Amino acid sequence: MSESKKTIENQLVHIPLAVTTWGEEEREAILRVLDSGMVTMGEEVKAFEEEYADWVNTKYAVMVNSGSSANLLMVAAYTLRNGPGTVIVPAVSWSTSYSPFQQYGWKLKFVDIDPETLNYHIPSLEKAYTGTELILAVNLLGNPNEFMDFPSMEILEDNCESMGARYANMRTGNFGIMSSHSMFFSHHIQTMEGGVITTDDEYFYQMLLCLRSHGWTRHLPEENVFNVKPSAYDFLFPGYNVRPIEMMGAVGRVQLEKIDGFLKGRLENAARWYEVCKKRGWWYQKEPKHGFSSWFSFAIVEDKIEEIKKEFDAKGIQYRPLVAGNFTKSPSIKYYNAEFGDLPNADSVHTNGIYVGNYHTPIDWSML
Repeated sequence: MSESKKTIENQLVHIPLAVTTWGEEEREAILRVLDSGMVTMGEEVKAFEEEYADWVNTKYAVMVNSGSSANLLMVAAYTLRNGPGTVIVPAVSWSTSYSPFQQYGWKLKFVDIDPETLNYHIPSLEKAYTGTELILAVNLLGNPNEFMDFPSMEILEDNCESMGARYANMRTGNFGIMSSHSMFFSHHIQTMEGGVITTDDEYFYQMLLCLRSHGWTRHLPEENVFNVKPSAYDFLFPGYNVRPIEMMGAVGRVQLEKIDGFLKGRLENAARWYEVCKKRGWWYQKEPKHGFSSWFSFAIVEDKIEEIKKEFDAKGIQYRPLVAGNFTKSPSIKYYNAEFGDLPNADSVHTNGIYVGNYHTPIDWSML
């Protein structure tokens, strides 16, 4: 592609899918780490974990190299401790919400989504749940699930798109036995790549420390639930190397100091987006009862979506499919032990859904 062509295309992007949240403070944090000579996982990562757990209000946080790795370790720890079984999952989410379950031998029972919130359709969830399944609660596009209505369920929480959301006066990331979080470029805070698992369970916390580093005992505390002495080359579990680098931890600490402002900016953009949808007669994603979204993005599900996409193309508004659409339509579903029936709401999202980005800086919707 010629430079002139690139320039023309760049001029047409008035509302991008994502913008950077970095400033001079993040650059200084990276330089501080580089100057220290310690760039692998160390004290900055440890400090970020403590600060993030305090912010979410959980006992423990384990940082990893991505939100997808957070999902992988969360499922790995749960399965190695309890064994595989059947997990109920929403039909709309990202591929790495599901793939760890496939890799660890689970049966996936796909349930339709609510046409208003895009999270679980509660009557469908109630019908699917027999009392023995694990529940994967995916907080989609900033929206918290209605967890408190199902206090007896065993839940793993995929909070990768909903950092800062609240339900029943608690931050999401508190409702699962373990909960995953993402810090990818377009997310609420950005550490280049990066993810976190939060939990209140000490056994799972120490499992995650091992699984993150090859299954190794090296990073366990001296007094630990496995009654082993951390040593140079003992391995308790079949693990991975999904450790974050020290620069991620340093940047994460700076971003965490700014997160309240980021969330405030996203909320203000959401209020303006609501006025656009009201004026144009477009569908608008609703927050659940007793819940508050952190507004990852702005979804549109409309029969006339092709017309809207043409308008957005002409006006330089970037958009993308709504997450991965109905995942049961993915070619990869052939590799899954999957159960699902009719999923009309997920089908609607798959065919007629897109989203536009949200971020902390003001968005000018006047062109709409």
